Amino acid sequence: MPNEVNAQLVTQPSPDEWRCLRTFKHRVLELEQNSLVREGYDLSANISLATGELPSFTVKAVPLEEPFRSLLLTFRHFWANDEPSNFLRVLNIVAQHAPDARKYVDVLRTQWNNALFGGLMNMSFNNSPLTADHVFDLWLNAHYFHNDQAKQQELERLSRMLSPDFVKFLLATAATECCKLIFTLNHTLRKLNDPHEAI
Repeated sequence: MPNEVNAQLVTQPSPDEWRCLRTFKHRVLELEQNSLVREGYDLSANISLATGELPSFTVKAVPLEEPFRSLLLTFRHFWANDEPSNFLRVLNIVAQHAPDARKYVDVLRTQWNNALFGGLMNMSFNNSPLTADHVFDLWLNAHYFHNDQAKQQELERLSRMLSPDFVKFLLATAATECCKLIFTLNHTLRKLNDPHEAI
C-alpha cells in the first residue's frame, strides 16, 4: 500500500461529487460489517508447472460461498460504473479537488487495475490480458447477480482452461486486494469536511 495521505481539498466538489463521496463512505461502513472482512478468511492456491505438461491449479482455501456472496453484493457498489460509490469515480474526484494527492491517487488506481496478481504476474485469455476487472465482469454478470449468456459461456471456457476452483480463487484474490484499496482510500478521506453532513 502507498504511504498514507490526508486529502486536502483545494476546490469544492459539486453537490453530485459530495454525494459520491458520502455514498462511498457509507458503503465502506457496510463492507466493514461483512463477516469475512471482520473475521478474515483463508485464501491459497498452488500452480504446478512441469515440462511438456499443461499447468495444474490446486486451490487450498477460498471463502465460504454465502458470506462471499454477501461481500460481493456490497463490493459491486465500488466496481460498477453506474454506482456513485465507484472506486475509480471517487479517485477522480479526489484527484480533481486535491491536487497534492494526485500521485497517491495514481498509485491507488494502478494497484486497483493490477489487483488480480498485484502486478507480479500477467495472464491472458482469448488473446487479451486477464485483469481483475474482467474477472469481476464475468463472475458478477454471469453467476452472482445476472445471467448474461455470453458471459456465462466465457466464464465456462475460462473455468475449463484453469479449473473452476482456480477461477473462483482469482475472483476472491482480486476482491480481497480491491477491498484493501477501498479501506485505504476511505482512510484518506476521513478528514474531509462535508458541508452536507451537518444537515
